[in-house]
Amino acid sequence: MSLLNRLRSALGAAGTESTAAALEEALAAHEAGRLDEAERGYKAILARDDRNADARHLMGLIAHQRGDQAAALAHIRRAIAIDSATALFHFNLGNVLTALGEHEEAAAAFSRALEIGPERFDFCFNLGQAEAARGRDAAAAAAFRRALALEPASEAARHELARALVAQSDREQGKAQLYDEAIGLLAEHWQLGADPTASRIALAHALECRERFSEALDHYRGVIEARPEAAPAHWGMGNCHNRLGRMDEAVRCYRAALALDPEDANIASAIASGLIYDENCPPQALLDEHRRWSERYAARYAPRAPVRVRAPDRERRLRVGYLSPDFRRHPVTALFLPLIERHDPQAVEIFCYHNFPGADAVTERVCRASHHWRQVASLADAELARQIEADGIDILADLSGHTSYQRLLALARRPAPLQVSWLGYFASTGVEAIDYFVTDRHSSPPGQDRYFTEKLVRLPDTRFCFQPTLAMPEANEPPSGASGRVTFGCCNNLAKVGPRVLALWSKILAAVPGSLLYLQAGALNDSANRERFLNHAVRCGIPADRLELRPFVPIEQAALAYHAIDIALDPFPFCGGMTSFEALWMGIPVVTFEQELVAGRQTASMLANLGLGDLVALDESAYVDIACALARDSARLAELRRTLRSRFLASPLADYAKFTRALESAYRLMWYTLVAGGPKEPINL
Repeated sequence: MSLLNRLRSALGAAGTESTAAALEEALAAHEAGRLDEAERGYKAILARDDRNADARHLMGLIAHQRGDQAAALAHIRRAIAIDSATALFHFNLGNVLTALGEHEEAAAAFSRALEIGPERFDFCFNLGQAEAARGRDAAAAAAFRRALALEPASEAARHELARALVAQSDREQGKAQLYDEAIGLLAEHWQLGADPTASRIALAHALECRERFSEALDHYRGVIEARPEAAPAHWGMGNCHNRLGRMDEAVRCYRAALALDPEDANIASAIASGLIYDENCPPQALLDEHRRWSERYAARYAPRAPVRVRAPDRERRLRVGYLSPDFRRHPVTALFLPLIERHDPQAVEIFCYHNFPGADAVTERVCRASHHWRQVASLADAELARQIEADGIDILADLSGHTSYQRLLALARRPAPLQVSWLGYFASTGVEAIDYFVTDRHSSPPGQDRYFTEKLVRLPDTRFCFQPTLAMPEANEPPSGASGRVTFGCCNNLAKVGPRVLALWSKILAAVPGSLLYLQAGALNDSANRERFLNHAVRCGIPADRLELRPFVPIEQAALAYHAIDIALDPFPFCGGMTSFEALWMGIPVVTFEQELVAGRQTASMLANLGLGDLVALDESAYVDIACALARDSARLAELRRTLRSRFLASPLADYAKFTRALESAYRLMWYTLVAGGPKEPINL
């Protein structure tokens, strides 16, 4: 609709007939692009009648078109003060506020225009854009949905709605129907919008999140063929490969994305964390990659002045903050929740900073167990740092490192006088502002310190404990007793199962006649990827008829997979964590090949705590020998099946009370050093 026609309905209230004629003449000049002429006409009207709201509003519109948003704001607000019942005034106020980056006020103005009515496409569409700009994806989707209902043929509304649905589902995990709706909107229309690249990337991402990886990869490749400079497509393709267990290909894609967008610290973090899986990455090279990340992204935020220590009393109650995106149904919180529920409230005051927008029943439990809860996903790094500092945190424990949703650039600003990396990361962060890395004497024996920028805190037994879920069934008898053939198994992330691992497993299968290899992983949900992995395993020496590939299932069903396994084979160099705990709890011995770094020593630490050090191999030959010896020892397999759970319960691995006291002691020793003003040193409990 033309500007003249939009305003024609208001002309009847413009005053005298001569004023209406003058306004229409000025409007015609305005619409023709003769802004100076239109401005003279509006000024002439205002000279005769300073309270003519139409002329005042149109003066604001000219200022907006010229880029003088301050003048536009003043004119349109004055017009609304004269006449607050004209929807178009509020609509253009919203447009000016949008140009100023004031998206919250803009959304309010567009909403007011819609309240006054009539409901119009552009009112709804611009409201959607304002809500999207302020991160209110659900509200944005609702507005775009209204716009599309008014103009069903609008490709702009279709594409904006789809992108808002994808963003909303990213924030609100578990709403798969939103991804499905976005896919339906874009599947046949992605190329028709104003920005087909962005729409196709959104479609690919939605397909990825619905585990339709092959289709997602096809779309990412299509974007890259048409627009090789599109960094988000390389990033998305890397994420697809990551979820499919192809970490080497994922890292290659991440490096391509980083070359195009070198300021994106999250891409660089994905590269650093991806190298933990790399069979050919030496420990020093891994540390160097993390150091480069810190020098490139974190160093610029180092505070110039020393951090103020709040009330430096040695024995006072400490304020401890835990920062994580995983305070939800996630392996990290499965290990963390029993600890926070056992913290001594006389010794520590707990603040939890949740860096994920969604929530579930587990989130509620963590919230209840903490003394103070902070939802921080919407905060910028500087804002998060200010929040932590305002809370007076003494010790801040980061539980995510360089994994998804990391907030290391907030820690780089050192909002707390003591900062610690623990639980959710398996290497040095490389960040100079992080003082300590919490580990244990088995995971980090003497000599490991050189691979960390942080000082190591070695707990006496284990760096984490395990509390099984109610969904885990009782252990059964070894399945080989009934079948007559031994089943080896692994339920780890497929990214941990590289060529060296498969080659070694093939030797074990060859040495144990009739044995099977059972693998279960989320990456096997994709049929094309399952076929690709099967062919890869065959090339590595594993006969196809001795390999059983199972897709991921929820934990309630996943535990039953262990009933099909006699012996668990641990991958390397990144071994199992939660999966090793689960296997051991189910009475299944885990054979592990101990590596040099923490990521490859987790299972070895568990076995040491269970008195099963004989299942820890120090070289490839021993790994094969241990697995084969177990396969031949049916009596021991049966004995472990019966006794491992009780042995587990009697070990430090299940003693959360003891573990919590040890961690609190470590916090206190860190605090003593800080208060004394001495240099930070490794702590061995």
